[in-house]
Amino acid sequence: MRKWLAALLALIVLVCAFVPSTSFTEDEQTVLLARAIYTMGHGESYATKLALATVVMNRVDDPWFADDLMGVLQEQQQFPIGTRYDAESLEAAHAVLSGQRALGENALYWQRTDALEPYDSQYRVGSSGSYNFYSQSGIF
Repeated sequence: MRKWLAALLALIVLVCAFVPSTSFTEDEQTVLLARAIYTMGHGESYATKLALATVVMNRVDDPWFADDLMGVLQEQQQFPIGTRYDAESLEAAHAVLSGQRALGENALYWQRTDALEPYDSQYRVGSSGSYNFYSQSGIF
């Protein structure tokens, strides 16, 4: 009986170690943002993940967009949200939710650098990894 109990306990520990999930220290908003960051920035540097998260939070703070994280992330064809995240995406989510920003407050849009129809470069306020970041006015 003890062998079965020990085996079950070992299995539970292994599952918990290898399956990312919301822990007691992570709230839903942080995990939701981390999932969006991971979906867009998987394979990118931490700086790029931080810049992508900055655009999301800049939109939350801007009066022309939804005023909550869920509203901004659920805008059609804007921010894909997957089911996975990693430690670096979670760290970037924590950073921007705590007020850190990688771009100025006017950075409200993003586009991959290999886009077929790129935005006007006069509105570009920054670049990181495979992404360019834009404002409506071009002012950083």
